Amino acid sequence: MNSTSRKKNVIKNMFVGTIFQVICLLMGFVNRTFFIKLLSEEYLGVNTLFTNILTILSFAELGIGNAIIFNLYKPLAKDDKKQVNLLLKFYRNTYSFIGMIMLVAGLILIPFIPNLIETMPNISENIYVIYVLFLFDTVISYFFTYRTAIIQADQKNYVIIKTVQSFKIGQIILQIILLYLTHNYYLYVILQLGCTICTYSYLAYKSKKMYPYTVKMPEESLPKKTSKSIFSNVKALFVYKMSSVILNGTDSIIISKYLGLAVLGLYSNYLLIVSAITQVLSQVFNAFTASVGNLIAVDHEGKSKKVFDQLFYFTTFVYCIFSICLYLLFNDFITIWLGKKYLLSNLVVFSIVLHFYVNGTQFAAFTYRQTSGLFMQYRWSPVASATLNIVLSILWAKSIGLAGVFFATSVSRIVTAGWIDPLIIHKNVFKEKVGNYYLKYIFRFIKVMCFGVICYYASSFIVVNNILMFIVKGLFISILSGTLFIITSLYTHEFKELKSIGLNLLKRKWGIYGS
Repeated sequence: MNSTSRKKNVIKNMFVGTIFQVICLLMGFVNRTFFIKLLSEEYLGVNTLFTNILTILSFAELGIGNAIIFNLYKPLAKDDKKQVNLLLKFYRNTYSFIGMIMLVAGLILIPFIPNLIETMPNISENIYVIYVLFLFDTVISYFFTYRTAIIQADQKNYVIIKTVQSFKIGQIILQIILLYLTHNYYLYVILQLGCTICTYSYLAYKSKKMYPYTVKMPEESLPKKTSKSIFSNVKALFVYKMSSVILNGTDSIIISKYLGLAVLGLYSNYLLIVSAITQVLSQVFNAFTASVGNLIAVDHEGKSKKVFDQLFYFTTFVYCIFSICLYLLFNDFITIWLGKKYLLSNLVVFSIVLHFYVNGTQFAAFTYRQTSGLFMQYRWSPVASATLNIVLSILWAKSIGLAGVFFATSVSRIVTAGWIDPLIIHKNVFKEKVGNYYLKYIFRFIKVMCFGVICYYASSFIVVNNILMFIVKGLFISILSGTLFIITSLYTHEFKELKSIGLNLLKRKWGIYGS
């Protein structure tokens, strides 16, 4: 594949991904609105709890998908159809086995469901039946996913995005209609399962049509040397992936266990908004990953450190604006959208936003470590982070309440990945001390906190009682926080370099600032 084709695929993936992501997010808000109006918040808690339980069970995947997709790049580039088929056969057999493990593990967990809930929900449906439907909805993808691997490896992820999101939009529309007509939660979940089956069945058909030579699998198996190499990579990723899944998936379970499903249901509305913003920002920032990897591989002039500083500055700038807006607008939006009875306290909102900021501003260090292949040096950090998160979440949930769970997650990230990632890349990639990075991180965090206070008092005169005033307040806070950040960093080399890059792009693309 030539560079022009690669660029076209990157643009298509970004464009299609962003457009469909925004559409699905908007549809998700509509769906959530009807869900809350027609059912209770306890149903929301059930949804969130079971999703997180199955997320944790998914650690059985162990990163095999990433390892196999990586191995598909070379044979696809060389048009080695035999090797592609051998890998797909291996992928199919491995994932079918993992799917069965997931199913058995999920079924074994059924008797323990009451232990994960403080008080059993007051709903008419059988909670065990609902859980089994969620389990099948998760497991079914494992028997089809090998068919999507070749599409991903061929850099045509936009095909998968269009299919998955189109079915998702159709699913949401039908779920809203069903809920409105029947108020039946069983039908709501069964429809979700049906749409999942249809989605992956269509992707399997599309894959066979795009790559007809994969329809018939070979009789022989993948050479032991290749399969051994794949599993060797998987072992290196196992500890990292398992710990990361536990770190990201336990909050909802702890909330359910110690605070109840009703509280979890209230939080799920805030989680929906944070997840929506995070997913959109991910479409932007993930576009840097491949470029960073290439830069590290060919860097002979120390340029990667300069780019790292710029990326760190840019992500902090973006998350400064979004974090301040989130904190000051969160409850205004929930009030307009759902009503005051669905509000959480300012302390809880702050703890959620703090986690959002901490997670987002670690992007530069995380990306450089990933693209540098520094997995072994980091493998025990997620274990420490996950363990600390569980212990602190339980302790602080009992003493502080809901806010304690998110403060625990932020603290566990800061004291592990927050200082280990930068330390690893400065030592192994940049060959310099990391102290300056830590000082910048702390100084910028203090700046963001100060800007938040300024924006709070400056925007207090804006009374939000409708969507128009919400937009006005949002624009005011965005402009003010962004301006404050830029003014206080005019003297930094990161700002000067990014400004120069921006002006050069304007000059090159639109002839601005002269020829």
